[in-house]
Amino acid sequence: MGIYKIYMLTENESEGGLRSSGKGASLRFLMSRILRLGSIGSQEDKHSMSSNLPQLNVEFEVGRTLTLRPTQVVRGSVILTISDNSRTLFASSIKIKFRGEETSSTKAKDSGSASGSAKRVETARTIYFECSYVVWSGGNNGQVRANEYFPWKELVPGMYRFEFALKLPPVNFPPSIEGPKGNSIRYVWQPVIEGAGGTLIEGPEIVTPFIPISFAPPDQVWNFKDVLYNDKKPRKMMVEVEATLPRHVFSPGEELNLALRLTNHSNGRITCVQCSLRKHYEGPLDKELVCEKHERSLVSTERRCDIGVTNQKTGELEFSFIIPRKFHHVPPTFSGRHLRVYYTLRCVIQAEMGKLLTKMQFHEVIIPIAISSFPHISQEDFPENTSYPSYTESRFGPYFFDPNEDFPPSQMDQLPYSNSLSAAISCLQLDDFYNSDHDSSTTHSPYLSENDSSIINDNILETNHRVFVTVNNNSNDRTERTIFTTTRLG
Repeated sequence: MGIYKIYMLTENESEGGLRSSGKGASLRFLMSRILRLGSIGSQEDKHSMSSNLPQLNVEFEVGRTLTLRPTQVVRGSVILTISDNSRTLFASSIKIKFRGEETSSTKAKDSGSASGSAKRVETARTIYFECSYVVWSGGNNGQVRANEYFPWKELVPGMYRFEFALKLPPVNFPPSIEGPKGNSIRYVWQPVIEGAGGTLIEGPEIVTPFIPISFAPPDQVWNFKDVLYNDKKPRKMMVEVEATLPRHVFSPGEELNLALRLTNHSNGRITCVQCSLRKHYEGPLDKELVCEKHERSLVSTERRCDIGVTNQKTGELEFSFIIPRKFHHVPPTFSGRHLRVYYTLRCVIQAEMGKLLTKMQFHEVIIPIAISSFPHISQEDFPENTSYPSYTESRFGPYFFDPNEDFPPSQMDQLPYSNSLSAAISCLQLDDFYNSDHDSSTTHSPYLSENDSSIINDNILETNHRVFVTVNNNSNDRTERTIFTTTRLG
């Protein structure tokens, strides 16, 4: 009966179109409407099912502009919402998890496949640290002895708020990076509800950026020289290039000035030069995996000129542009376990060859530069020692502590850093160097990870894992875990 009604509606709406197009077209049109109505129904069913499930979210005390740095204290809350029409929830504990990880993936042809067209995904993933904190438990007054299971307890409908607090160590962890799909460095928060059978509900993963404290060296004029030769005649000189920069290390938000001096030795005229800031990704860096290279242009500008062969063989051009402030666009120059990020200035020189029938030639000059987290600060302006050890030199990791305490447990006595250093860093107002990408008018969390770093988007045939654990005998505060994954795709 339902199909008959759908058929009559489609026939009336088409005003006889079904009869004129033939029986086959009518059936195809009818089936498309049935499938479309079925998909709408399934979407509504999924929405109703999701609305009946308890909702988990994380809110940070500072709002939607949280940026992680060394020695920082992070406070927030896990929000649990149980609607009246939700199923009865028996939970043993509610946790907040926090981890830092570096991931790099690449696709390659599967040599073991008979057809030779199948592919596999090679992924290298290192977890720098992973810690968790129980914000609620079903035990008496939330107290459970060591080595005991958490008893489960019924949670009635309503809204619950559970606070947490975390202390970051004085360690420069890798900067947050969002590269091409399958390549990222992320610091992820996730709330979970656990019950008698293990994990019951996993909340959304929330990614917060981490910016290491690294400063550029003092300004020093840097000169770069290069000679461009003819590709077909390697000994024939085409253009001499001299570039002058005020320094070779820049920071986000700074103005980059470049003076370019060109000496023309070709048979044509140089008419235009384009200069662009390029960001490069390389990974995975592991020798047994295929390393892919990606390149993106952040900002570019061009200058018109007329540098001939006889009268005006030499010309000088000046370029200027602002390096973007947004941290996910311009992370510091970094080389990690599996991923490398670096920057170059790419100058493309355009030359016109010939008089009647002109032919365009293009020559490329690559000038390496570096990006730091923050610009240089002199000792007079900031006399404190601002150096933090790299994550490769320290095994200290972040840790949760009692959110009811005003300060975390004092562990600074074990570290070669004073409390005045943390105060001096906070007084710098380092967030002023960056523009916030978050819109405070939005209702959803801006840190929600919508860009999955995985590049597995086909049918999975087989997945193999190899796990390596790095342990420091001197300290067990932080243990790194590296996972190599091979996934065959259909």
